[in-house]
Amino acid sequence: MPVAPLLRSPPLATTRPANGVRAIGLVAGMLLALGAAGDAAAAARADLEPEVRAALEAAAGQPGRTATGAYLAGLHAQRQHDYGEAVDFILQALAADPGEPALRMRAFQLLVSEGRIAEALPLAREIAAENPGTGLANLALAVDAVRRGDAAAARGFLQRMPDGGVNRLVLPLVRAWIEAAAGRFDPALTALDPLRPQPPLQVVVALQSALILDRAGRAAEAAERYRVAASAAAGNLRVTRLMVNFLVRQGNFDAADEALRRFATVSGEPDLLAAERRQVEARQATVAPLVPDAAAGLAEAMFDVATAANQPQSRDLALIVVRLTLALAPRHTLAHMLLADLLEDYEQPAAARKVYLEVAPDSPLQWSARLRAASALDKMERTDEAVAELRRLVDERTDRAEAALRLGDILRARSRFPEAVQAYDQGIARIPTIEQRHWSALYSRGIALERSKQWDRAEADFLKALELQPEQPYVLNYLAYSWVDRGLHLERSLAMLRKAVELRPEDGYIVDSLGWVMYRMGRFEEAVKELERAVELRPLDPVINDHLGDAYWRTGRRHEARVQWQRALTLKPEPDQVKPIEDKVSRGLEASDPRPNGG
Repeated sequence: MPVAPLLRSPPLATTRPANGVRAIGLVAGMLLALGAAGDAAAAARADLEPEVRAALEAAAGQPGRTATGAYLAGLHAQRQHDYGEAVDFILQALAADPGEPALRMRAFQLLVSEGRIAEALPLAREIAAENPGTGLANLALAVDAVRRGDAAAARGFLQRMPDGGVNRLVLPLVRAWIEAAAGRFDPALTALDPLRPQPPLQVVVALQSALILDRAGRAAEAAERYRVAASAAAGNLRVTRLMVNFLVRQGNFDAADEALRRFATVSGEPDLLAAERRQVEARQATVAPLVPDAAAGLAEAMFDVATAANQPQSRDLALIVVRLTLALAPRHTLAHMLLADLLEDYEQPAAARKVYLEVAPDSPLQWSARLRAASALDKMERTDEAVAELRRLVDERTDRAEAALRLGDILRARSRFPEAVQAYDQGIARIPTIEQRHWSALYSRGIALERSKQWDRAEADFLKALELQPEQPYVLNYLAYSWVDRGLHLERSLAMLRKAVELRPEDGYIVDSLGWVMYRMGRFEEAVKELERAVELRPLDPVINDHLGDAYWRTGRRHEARVQWQRALTLKPEPDQVKPIEDKVSRGLEASDPRPNGG
């Protein structure tokens, strides 16, 4: 029997709550809409090796040789996204060669990326003095000037920045809050005009306009802009929270109540705004504004830029901008969550965990942060600690399902399937009503059940998940593969897998499943075609290579079959699959398994 489909299916992102950081961002695709994604990546990559190479070669054999080693070590650490180690090495190299502009720029960017803004600012001043048009250095200086309340200095730094690339987004937002810091609210609103023609930016413009008008005390105009932003971003935690804060301060509790109800309906997460719900019910109008000054307003604008840059090609820029956001607003919860999210993407779970644990206890996302901090322990290979911490969280909030479901995910990923089933059972039992968004919990439990040899329950979960999400490709794939593996419902499985491949044509695991069901049905020539494509998509998967070898054998291509099986053995198959593959290499398929349905 081939390996169970758990090992052949892409993992679900079930460890991220529905209102995770990416769901909170307003500007997905914004840089692409501006045609600036490539410019953003270039601005932050700090790919400075050509400029440094000559200095390194000149230093070879000289007393500065250790500086060369420090630079190379820093470069390696940066490529591993270990910015703490990278910046220390680069600063060592810079100390040996303080006049090297490329080293200074790299050190500046790494210091900001690591959140060491106070150390980065002197370098930013040197960089801007030497090259006045340097965008990131001037941006950091402008942000610091706003933080200090010096709008005039901020305006001067901003004027030096080039207006192309990502700055087409950055400059209007920063300029608006510099004008607001000077009490010039109409010019602040006018500064946003370059962004208004861009449809993807409408929510950002509406929200930033609302915050500026709110700051100006122009309540009626602010209310309208908040309404526009909330209508275009229904269920968005950040927009709803800012609007409800405004409405409560205005004493408009009915409108605030309606906004909270709408958020609860759309997001399914009413507890995220429990504090606001208490304010509304208590008719508590004397609450502090969430954006009390221009520095906090600029932090909101910078957060929009950071979420826009949170794409694979510009993630380094996102890290720099979110660090500048936190320099302006150290308690900005969403910036903390985005920062930790980026660090996880960079495979720095220890650093991410530290950031999650810094989220304030009164934040609506503190529970989510604690869950993610526990999961980070597992990524640090401290699984027993992660499990223990999640079990404590399960017991702490008996009204919530997330901790138990996250515990199930970790246990499942660690092949502790019976324990995972128990955790999923506990979590799913805490869900009052199973809704469409809960398909992933049922799917995940189904996997754990199938791997625990509890097929009847597993099949029921897969079918229920499919009922909730009829075109979910991973559910279609897993259920169909499991049926085929048992010789069940082959025609229905074939139809399901064709649909899954249509939905995910570049997913090698799903293409392999389609080829395998064709093989099990005796349609060997068709199976070869699909399995060859699956191997192209996933060339290093031992199961897919093994499957292709079987299909080659059945079509008379016996030499190619043995080559494929031998390749599968080099790709570290599961231990219980090694001997069956070795038998096929030595004796062929007929000798080891004469029946297609036994492959």
